[in-house]
Amino acid sequence: MEPVYRALVGFGLGLLSAPLVFLIDPELVLGPMILLALLNTVILSLKFKDKIDVSQTKLSLIGGTFGVFFAAIFIGLISIEQYQKIFGFLVLLAVSLSVLGIKPKVNYVSSLVASFVSGVMGTITSAGGAPMGLLYQSEEKSTVKANLSIFFVYLNAIAIIALLLAGKASTQDFIHFLQLAPAILIGICLSNFINNLINPKLMRILVLLVATISGMLLIT
Repeated sequence: MEPVYRALVGFGLGLLSAPLVFLIDPELVLGPMILLALLNTVILSLKFKDKIDVSQTKLSLIGGTFGVFFAAIFIGLISIEQYQKIFGFLVLLAVSLSVLGIKPKVNYVSSLVASFVSGVMGTITSAGGAPMGLLYQSEEKSTVKANLSIFFVYLNAIAIIALLLAGKASTQDFIHFLQLAPAILIGICLSNFINNLINPKLMRILVLLVATISGMLLIT
């Protein structure tokens, strides 16, 4: 179901599945999940390519880059136990940002801050969509998906490079990615048929509930 939700709402991959996957096998989270997110955002970018306007996201690319490399360095300085608790906290932070309902004004400062936080959260947990989604929530849906998808293509690409440089990703991550990629592709195909059959509000509640429980389990 997760890949289906991902295609339906656009950026739910990390928030829903990453904490669950960590509880099952921590080795599948960092590299493989970011590569899966990269695949998904590439597909979304192709789908909405006609509405992509790089000029709207160029400032965010700067903040996101700093966030990614900050996170990659930070991960190298902490233990797996500390990482697990930080992972859980960031998942709960992403849930909180998703339900706050506030509407920040889009400007230079907010773009830099949101993209930096997205870079940090995306690299550590592969769930970096909440800050940018919160910032652009009032924009037209397809335009947001188009510009955020190309932003996250870039962010996920440099995140995996940063993790490789930090020694936190390996060829084994690419093998895991290849094993998991078919599920993403199948989910995207299924979403084309069931997109109008699922209540998005109910799905959102279920996703946030699962993410909250998973985040609390990671912390405790």
